[in-house]
Amino acid sequence: MGSLGDNRIQLSKTQFVTYYHTDLAKAERFLLDFGFEVAAKSDDGKVIYYKGYGVEPYCYVSRLAPDSEPHWGGAAFLVPSRDELEKAASVVGGATAISKLDGPGGGEMVTLTDPVGHKVHLVWGIEERKALAAPTNDSSLQKLVINYADEKPRVGRGQRFKPGPAPVHKWGHYGVSYAPGTYQKMYDFYTGTLGLAVSDVVTIEGKPAVAFFHIDHGLGYTDHHSFYMKPAKENEKLDVAHSAFEVHDFDVQQLSHNYLESKGYKLSWGVGRHILGSQIFDYWYDESGFEVEHYADGDLVNSETEVTREELTPHSMYIWGPERPAVRG
Repeated sequence: MGSLGDNRIQLSKTQFVTYYHTDLAKAERFLLDFGFEVAAKSDDGKVIYYKGYGVEPYCYVSRLAPDSEPHWGGAAFLVPSRDELEKAASVVGGATAISKLDGPGGGEMVTLTDPVGHKVHLVWGIEERKALAAPTNDSSLQKLVINYADEKPRVGRGQRFKPGPAPVHKWGHYGVSYAPGTYQKMYDFYTGTLGLAVSDVVTIEGKPAVAFFHIDHGLGYTDHHSFYMKPAKENEKLDVAHSAFEVHDFDVQQLSHNYLESKGYKLSWGVGRHILGSQIFDYWYDESGFEVEHYADGDLVNSETEVTREELTPHSMYIWGPERPAVRG
């Protein structure tokens, strides 16, 4: 991971995100329809852990907002050893002490605060579940055999699909906003303090504005981005932009899009395909107003993958799909 002699806090993978909701029951209805399963609930009912069908015991934590205001609770990355937790707690300014995690699988955590106030949790020692070949609530998912115009390997059988939620596999990435003038501080924190590496940069009037980062495993391939940052508009609250969750494939994603539409949930943007990262996207607003994404078919990159730098245009973020809304959460 990273380079030899690297003093950054090394990261292994994405683990979970945390959101605070004012109505956990209302949030639960949406999250189940979005494709999560409940992994566990706290005895007092103020915390609900949601899982996908990956090895993580949970990938989304829903907490009751203590101040009657929904808010972002930060993202958690797994580190490769307890030594990384100890290093973070001792050398990163403002880091918390090591504490126990209460969720399924146990483990320990250190919380950092980035230059504009966003929380980043580092976790270790969480016991993983056995990898599942398919979601427990839908054993019909399979890797499709595709008939192309000049190559048709699927003969004598059709494609059959099951309408409903798109079972979540894992939490894949998130983004946050930053204040004007703090781009470089944010960039330095995420690539200098944490083991992230830049994948692509989008400029506005020639200046870096939006940046996508992958977990730095050197020559090892990882998701195109696990984190991104974008500039906040004037007087806009610094907040999470969205969290994205991987699903099986495009068909499952489109079926879920139709399902969420039939339930009356609020669409943000989709379905379409991004340019940077290549993934097929579908953005929705949950019942608290947070934006969450289903994605499929994303790129993998390593330290030898070319880093692109391009100017922001109306179509720089997607190659096909509906027109991008002027304002997104």
